[in-house]
Amino acid sequence: MNVFKLMMAFFLTFLLSGNAQAAGNPVSEDFSLLLSLCDNMIELASRQDKGFPEVADATLKLAEAQRRNSSMALDRVRPKLRSAKKSFKMGNYEASIKFIEEAKLLMKPTTVSWDGGS
Repeated sequence: MNVFKLMMAFFLTFLLSGNAQAAGNPVSEDFSLLLSLCDNMIELASRQDKGFPEVADATLKLAEAQRRNSSMALDRVRPKLRSAKKSFKMGNYEASIKFIEEAKLLMKPTTVSWDGGS
């Protein structure tokens, strides 16, 4: 009986390990509005436009609203956006753009190796 339980536990662990790599990455989340705001932030930062902080605030508020829907990806995106806003205020526009690009990469959907089908 113990061998059966051990083999069953190993089998279930093997099946669930395919989904473990997707944990924390966006699989089917829609970040289209957030991505377009990030594109606007990059454009404003490249022009050194003074409207950047307002767009950054709106982006952070939207990210916070979406994060409340249990989005684990946005927990890594929001610090990047805050760093971009801080870099812009300090006058480091290139670093601001770099942080936004890193945030956009974190919002790209990933593929799941095992879809649960037969």
